[in-house]
Amino acid sequence: MKNLLEVSNIMFRDREKWIDVTDEEKASFFFIFNRYFSKKYPDMAQSLNTKGIDSTLAMDLWFHFMKGKPYPKWFWSKSEIKKGEEENLHLKLDISVEELEIIKKYFPEELAEELKWIKSAQKIK
Repeated sequence: MKNLLEVSNIMFRDREKWIDVTDEEKASFFFIFNRYFSKKYPDMAQSLNTKGIDSTLAMDLWFHFMKGKPYPKWFWSKSEIKKGEEENLHLKLDISVEELEIIKKYFPEELAEELKWIKSAQKIK
């Protein structure tokens, strides 16, 4: 299975390899891509942020939407997540340790936002 960085590189640099990205890989990475793209393309992300959307199709839509656009310099910006908060994220997002490490490395701002949302949701209960 390809990791987040590989899929990202295919989307922006090796576009002819998009056919090699499996439906399972597209589905597994849709949420994080849509969340990240929402900062730059909120209307498109909101259109795709619907319950029951076919995430494989949605990733294909992002792929075609990004056609002709360069690899975004803002794509891999950094922020910090506290060590003790990782376990909470791992459990709440139901992802493997490896997936969490990839997201932590390449999508730290989105991860911080998700952690903030999880904490606020826990306070409401």
